[in-house]
Amino acid sequence: MKKSVLLIGGAFVGFVASMLPGCAPHATVAAPTAATKIDPTATPLPPFDPPRPGVESMNTEYYIGSAAQETAAFEAFAKQIQAIQDQQGKSHGQPTQRSFHAKAHGCLTGWFQLYPDRDPRTRFGVFTDDSKPMPVWARFSNGVGWQQSDGELDARGMAIKVMGVPGTKLSDEETQTQDFLMTNSPTPVGRNGFDFMKFAEANSHGKVSGLMFAAGHPRAAGPALSGTAPITSAAAEQYWSGGAYHLGAHQTVKFTAKPCSFDRARHPDGSGDNRLAQDLSVAATQGFCFVFYVQFQSDAFRTPIENASREWSEQDAPLVPVGKLQFLPQDVNQPGRAEFCKNLSYNPWHSIAAHQPMGNINRARRYVYSSSRQHRQGAQEPFDFAGFGPATATTDEHSATHNVPAADASWAFALEQRVRDQQYQPTPAEVERYQNIAAPLQ
Repeated sequence: MKKSVLLIGGAFVGFVASMLPGCAPHATVAAPTAATKIDPTATPLPPFDPPRPGVESMNTEYYIGSAAQETAAFEAFAKQIQAIQDQQGKSHGQPTQRSFHAKAHGCLTGWFQLYPDRDPRTRFGVFTDDSKPMPVWARFSNGVGWQQSDGELDARGMAIKVMGVPGTKLSDEETQTQDFLMTNSPTPVGRNGFDFMKFAEANSHGKVSGLMFAAGHPRAAGPALSGTAPITSAAAEQYWSGGAYHLGAHQTVKFTAKPCSFDRARHPDGSGDNRLAQDLSVAATQGFCFVFYVQFQSDAFRTPIENASREWSEQDAPLVPVGKLQFLPQDVNQPGRAEFCKNLSYNPWHSIAAHQPMGNINRARRYVYSSSRQHRQGAQEPFDFAGFGPATATTDEHSATHNVPAADASWAFALEQRVRDQQYQPTPAEVERYQNIAAPLQ
């Protein structure tokens, strides 16, 4: 988990750790009969009515209240988010835009290449076929719903849109895409959609109101908001899914992406209010990559579905490498690219059933994201790189088709983190092995 950071004059240092109460009682029960034997290729089951508060079973969703109560709440959220968009625009003297992640640092074309030796448990949905890399549009952004300096406290996002994905989609907004949305915090703000919309309402009235919400909700909001310190490079952050997702109808995962190299975090190329866009522009000319991992649910309490504010630690849910997101050298400042980027729309429900979002917070996002998209009146589905990127993934020696075994890649990134976070001094043998592995990842 990320450490708490200095937020307001030192008053917020250690805030989360100091205010977290003890864990509430929790029990694990057997899965509902219908959920005990699930065909991995079947349509995921809908949530169940909770047997009693604080109880859930593995790979199982539960309504908060009832299905009818959730639907009514989500429909109200859809109206509320449009009012929030209007309020944010009015408060900051800006036009109506995304309710969150309004400021983009840039959109990049890339390729998602699956590791050929990946864990068999990952081979569902778009992770089934590794015969060729999948084209993607990636959008890097700040978290708030207005334009502000990159030096301000804020979450950061990386959203990935895989193109050319066949099959029936959960949303009719797009027909051939699969979206993976992530932020640089392991957890979202809030346990569920109800918590998150309370934060969204508070945050629309200014940053102080948002921080006051955190002060009143230390367990639900504190972990996410404690990691909003300024960053030096969007290309050198780790990003997490926050909520849970299906990977096949029979299992639950969260996902995360780690940069292939953390060097840019130490040596960024940006300054001023748009420092992250400047740095991303330089990184894009050089090319960079991320490794994409999933974490499998291991325990209904330690890795819950309905309480999104509880982090799935790597001890409880080890990282399982799936593939590499490769961004080949490109110019993110091409004429027309910023406008194209502005009109892209990302939604976790732009998805096939094998990756169906799970948990109340994700069920709420189905209504909220669609409503926000409609209100800003800007959205288009990309079917290709629209002239902004390479036509194939084999035009460069550092292309996404240059695979590194998943076990080697995972070892290299773990070593780099030890060096960075623990000031570990690697042995000569480790340095040699790392250099052999990392060369094709750069």
